[in-house]
Amino acid sequence: MPTSSRRFRRDRWHATLLESLRRQPPEWRRALVAEFRDAATRHDLLIYSDPTTSQPVRIQPVPWLLTEAQCRYLQVLGIRLRRMLNRLLSRYFDDPALQQVLPLNEDERSWMQALLPKGFLEPAAVFERLDTNLAFEDDRWPGGVRFLELNSVGVGCVHFMPVANQLIADRTLAVFQEAVTPKTCRPTADPRVLLRRQLEAHAKAIGRSQLVTAFVERRETSEGGADEMLQLSRWFQDQGLHAVVADPRDLEVRNDDVVYKDATVDLVYRDFALSEILSIEKHGGQVEAMKHAFRRNQVVSSLTGEFDHKSLFELLSNPEYDKYFTPAQQRVSRAFVPWTRLVRERKTSDPDGQQEVDLPAYVRSHRQQLVLKPNRGYGGQDVVIGVDAADAAWEEALGRALAHPDTWVVQHMTPLPQAEFPDPKELQELTAEFVTVGFIATTDGIAFVGRSSTDRIVNISRGGSLVPIFLIG
Repeated sequence: MPTSSRRFRRDRWHATLLESLRRQPPEWRRALVAEFRDAATRHDLLIYSDPTTSQPVRIQPVPWLLTEAQCRYLQVLGIRLRRMLNRLLSRYFDDPALQQVLPLNEDERSWMQALLPKGFLEPAAVFERLDTNLAFEDDRWPGGVRFLELNSVGVGCVHFMPVANQLIADRTLAVFQEAVTPKTCRPTADPRVLLRRQLEAHAKAIGRSQLVTAFVERRETSEGGADEMLQLSRWFQDQGLHAVVADPRDLEVRNDDVVYKDATVDLVYRDFALSEILSIEKHGGQVEAMKHAFRRNQVVSSLTGEFDHKSLFELLSNPEYDKYFTPAQQRVSRAFVPWTRLVRERKTSDPDGQQEVDLPAYVRSHRQQLVLKPNRGYGGQDVVIGVDAADAAWEEALGRALAHPDTWVVQHMTPLPQAEFPDPKELQELTAEFVTVGFIATTDGIAFVGRSSTDRIVNISRGGSLVPIFLIG
């Protein structure tokens, strides 16, 4: 059979679904857009600009399609990467080289070492999402996959995605199913289920007989924030579990247990970084209960999750650190991790590994192939993409990075797939958008988070859209 006839072409299936939607009557399409907008508000798929102002997240009416084989491949890849990182990060406080490539400030380091004088606790529970440029053009698709970044504290869209998938399943699946028959379409796994199973497994591993979960976040609303912790707690309650939402300052320690009001808490699922807890403590807030939970390994993600720095990819892409990995692990890193370096005055190997270069000079002369990112930022904030930046803006960003050594990274730019979606105001018109696909991989399965935007920086908090992810088979 010729190679071309056995390819799995995402663009062909995407175009098929898109055309099936556009063939529907105009009034049906208009009603669909209104229904999705209303459903986003009703189900709290909202982004807040302040505590009282929110806007519904747009849901793309055409899903992105994957195969079972692709899902299995990514699940194995994600699990292997996490196991590799857990083993490596367990040595962090004994290894100056790891401390250099994954820098903590002095307050963070002191706080961690005071809590965990013997090092990170086992098992290290991390619930995370790997963001990628997954584009499933054909059966050779793995060759183009690159990791964009790692999110291992307060993973976003765990509530948003299953709601978006269910809306497609309830409202338009019949239309799409007719278009792809005899194949079948169905939603991918629910990330809330994977979270529940990971929490249950961790509770059992640390000897907790119950699963009373506190979803903990700071009560202050940040720009671009969402209220997923409340929705996750409600979903857990609907599953017959005891779940509460709390601010870190609302937890107490009683009789050696973490308590919220009258409930003894077995596990904390956190939506805050260590820097936020330090800020609370610095301003006189009570965080003893959170310290107690960390000491007893009752927090998901554990403190190991704090190392979702962008510079983690330097650890995986710089030959200087090959000594930490087996040859097989090095091959995985080279295949999926883009060239990444902490920005400071330094010499380092170039993306091809062929020669040593002066990093600032290299960044200046290769703007169109590079991206500058805050090492520990999120939400796409302050990211500068060289191909979209003027020379002056690029030089300004590089100067800012060099003025604060090791707080920014430079990364080889990863091309993102583009796909056409119906224009939100006129469904017959099409808009080309960049797409990123994140995945949450555990031993129980794999779930996906799809997002799209006309901007190359794809993020829901920046006005991006949710892209439902479905299986075809």
